[in-house]
Amino acid sequence: MTIEGRSCPLSYRIDPRQLGQGPAPVRESVYIIGGLYGNWTALTAIEALQQQEVAAGLVEPGLVFNGDFNWFNVDNSSFRLINETVLAHNAIQGNVEAELCAPSAGAGCGCGYPEWVDGETVTRSNAIMTRLQQASVDHGDMLGRLKQLPRQLALTVAGHRVQVLHGDPESLSGWQLALEAMPEPGQLTDRLADWFGLAGARIFACSHTCLPYMQDFDINGVRHLVVNNGAAGMPNFRGDRRGVLTRLSSRPSPVPVLYGTRLGALYCDAIPIDWDEQWDDWFASHWPPGSPAWASYRERFIRGPEHRPEDAVRLTGALNCCL
Repeated sequence: MTIEGRSCPLSYRIDPRQLGQGPAPVRESVYIIGGLYGNWTALTAIEALQQQEVAAGLVEPGLVFNGDFNWFNVDNSSFRLINETVLAHNAIQGNVEAELCAPSAGAGCGCGYPEWVDGETVTRSNAIMTRLQQASVDHGDMLGRLKQLPRQLALTVAGHRVQVLHGDPESLSGWQLALEAMPEPGQLTDRLADWFGLAGARIFACSHTCLPYMQDFDINGVRHLVVNNGAAGMPNFRGDRRGVLTRLSSRPSPVPVLYGTRLGALYCDAIPIDWDEQWDDWFASHWPPGSPAWASYRERFIRGPEHRPEDAVRLTGALNCCL
């Protein structure tokens, strides 16, 4: 018997052979932002980071939202703010957007949770999705635009093809690029090698699974990367309340970096997102004690998950920094 929130609709499936077939526009610098989760204060902080780069004399980084930019934003103003802002930039669907604009029977939240995620968390996520779907009813224009979003895209930065995904190369809500599914640093699976070959990519930039990491792989003497930014709109490390985005650029970062590495001329960095504390009051007013989001996420917003920056750095090549 399939359980809502654990199963993946057939429509979520991706043929990895198609990943390398699309265009890959050239960009000098991009921020890849997964898991914003409706945190509008994080969005404001990201725009401030962009302006810090401009003030340092660099080109303004393009924003690429790789799914699940909706979640907590269940009032009209935050729903429109998040979606109008995101849709002015490059974006792909996450499972949240897929279930908002075209709900799948039996999918629940569409997260495709693996067995290591407890059942109560799955049930609460389904309830959050139901409330978000109810809140989106009056925003048909936004839902129509969300439905048109692709489910993956590619970019070229500093001569390297970057494949931007939400889950993994086989599913919109796949967990095969989760930290828990990765081989030990320095090792390579046949599946990963096949995916990189089919996509013709040097980097897979993903999100969905909520814990950030950066891991490199040697494929026939050529270094490749998987970079998961965890969550832009929630804390990612114990004792650190900041979100994380992935910065890819041909120029070194003028903004603070948590950790990073280089592929030739390409700088790949995890950038912290330090949002305003007014988020706490907003979250409590819309998801008070007793609500599913409070039960699932309040502890994470206060203390962060059981994850450390040193757990996220899984590199055998040169490390830029780890703060």
